[in-house]
Order: sequence, then structure tokens, then C-alpha cells
Amino acid sequence: MNKNGWGLRAELGFLLLFLICLLVATIGLHKLGIFGNGEESGTIELVDKSDYYDLEAKLNEASVNYYNSNYPHGTSDTVIVTVDTLKNNGYLTPLYDKFGRECKGYTKILKTGTFVSYIRCTVYKTTGYSEEYE
Repeated sequence: MNKNGWGLRAELGFLLLFLICLLVATIGLHKLGIFGNGEESGTIELVDKSDYYDLEAKLNEASVNYYNSNYPHGTSDTVIVTVDTLKNNGYLTPLYDKFGRECKGYTKILKTGTFVSYIRCTVYKTTGYSEEYE
């Protein structure tokens, strides 16, 4: 054997150190939202949900105004009003989370006249949100 080269232990040690650094960097970038929305890793628990409740309330208020203007006598059907519809008709400005990323969403107006708003942001999604209504 060549006594001037690295031994197997040294090579394995450097490989292990490299893998640990790679793992730490990947976790850090994932929490910043670089590799996705962070929901899979459990980072959604670190989010202050009150900011998103305010966005839901803003969406709900705009939907009430839109519904009252466009359905003055009500309707016997469930109505879905999307954020895009509200923006296009001037009832709402884009919804941005605290990271400056735009949120999607909709309001479901039930036959009973109940308004339920749902939003989907980078690290937050209202329980019961369905992407089919976007």
C-alpha cells in the first residue's frame, strides 16, 4: 500500500462530515421555502396563523360585497367566488403573506347565506381548502 495517501477511516470521516453539512443545508433551505412550501416537513406549525386569519377575513369581506352586488336577491345554489374574480372586478387587491408571496383562495357561499373563506399561501392552507375551486 501507498503510505502517503489517505486511509479508509479518513476518507469515510470526510464523507460523513460532507453528508452532515449537506443535510443541514438542505433542511435550512427547505425551511426558507426554497425547496417547496415547507408543509411536508412540519414547518407549518411555526407559522403565526393570526396573519392568515386576517387575510381570510379580508377575503370574506370582499366576497360579501361582491355577492350583495351581483346576487341582490340571493340564490338557491352554492356560489364559489375566487380571489381572481374579486381582483378582476375591483373588490379585492392581491392577498400577500408576510413573505411577500401572493396567496390564492376562494369563498364558498352556501345556500343558507353563510360565507366561508379559504386561502392557500406558501406555508399556510385553510383546513378544508380544495384546489378544484381555484
